[in-house]
Amino acid sequence: MTSGAKSVASVVCILMPVELETYIPVHPNEFQFALEHCEGVDPEACEFLHRHKDQLASLVHQRLHNRFGGLIEGYTFVDPDREASENPLGSRLSALSSRVSIKDMVETTQEMLEQANYRRLTPSEIYQALRTATAWGAKLKIRFSDYKRLRVYARGDGLGIRQARRWYRLFRKVDSAVPIYRQLVVIFERSEGNGQLHLRMFKNIPHADVDMLLPGSVKISWLDQGKIGIPTLWGFSMTVTRLMRSMWILALLGAVEIFKAIWIYIAIAIAGVLYSVKMFFSYRHARNRQLLHVAQSLYFQTLSNNKGVLLRLKDEAEQQWLTQAMVLLVVLRTRQNRGMAMRSLDAIDTLDRACEALLETLGLGPIDFDIQAAIRFLVEARVLVPPGEPTSASENGEWEFAKGGF
Repeated sequence: MTSGAKSVASVVCILMPVELETYIPVHPNEFQFALEHCEGVDPEACEFLHRHKDQLASLVHQRLHNRFGGLIEGYTFVDPDREASENPLGSRLSALSSRVSIKDMVETTQEMLEQANYRRLTPSEIYQALRTATAWGAKLKIRFSDYKRLRVYARGDGLGIRQARRWYRLFRKVDSAVPIYRQLVVIFERSEGNGQLHLRMFKNIPHADVDMLLPGSVKISWLDQGKIGIPTLWGFSMTVTRLMRSMWILALLGAVEIFKAIWIYIAIAIAGVLYSVKMFFSYRHARNRQLLHVAQSLYFQTLSNNKGVLLRLKDEAEQQWLTQAMVLLVVLRTRQNRGMAMRSLDAIDTLDRACEALLETLGLGPIDFDIQAAIRFLVEARVLVPPGEPTSASENGEWEFAKGGF
């Protein structure tokens, strides 16, 4: 990164609101590798995690499959990419789509997004993107009346480096730091969509270019309108002027004044039609050029579409849940090995701070660790026994691992 980009990045970091995310930007295998090669981490806790990781992953997979397996199967009937069948069986199967509640499907998809630590963009964030366009995107005209439902989710709020040619730098490429979403998901149902639910997933999208992900018409900029309109109007005026100056030839040939006027009107009308056609194709060319720019901008940013989005989200949710459980297990095991009791009322807050400190030690923080979700999963999966539960595993009133499994 150049010094100019670093300075811009520092300014953007100051201007951006400081809001920690619960998203852990690492795969469980990478997290385990980082643990094993980090100084200060209890080796016995790492070995304990290594022995039980597969069992823990199986519990996470089964839990999320039971919750979201029906969503992935049901989406088949509202998938825009579903192949149409001409046989009678296909027509009967298509009738099943009317029995699928898209509203319930959207709500379940939102739940899965939250499980994968995505957050929903507020309407103000979306409207802000509609009012601006960066040098790497195009400004689109979005009509929200075209959508029956529209949801935008994102995670991984950070900074990205983009290159643009600036006139004040003699059109040389300049690095610029822009706020981006590492991953972004768009869910929408058209007002006239025949019961189809569209899902889109992208990566590394600038905040101001969120509108590029929504279907809409290209809004031609004032600069492009000037490039098209001014030369066209100038050429039209010059043509009319030349026609009027050449009308004296008709007078020399003995044409009457009314005949002269008719030819003037006809010539002006023909010139107007020709320049209107020219302006139409110029606008069409500019619009197609903008659409091509949008397609090129999103070509390498597209991760998945429709059913592939659900499959990817389910996998990402499993990764987030497994990583969260691994963090908590390492912290609990480390404290247990050091003889640190967890009986006080502030035990949850103490564990939360310890988990966040571990993530920051590994270079993944700062992160707002979701301690409540991690504890709830381990307790419901009978991996962890909380203090005060009348079982032999927690007879000392401390957090302990369930006997017989862990």
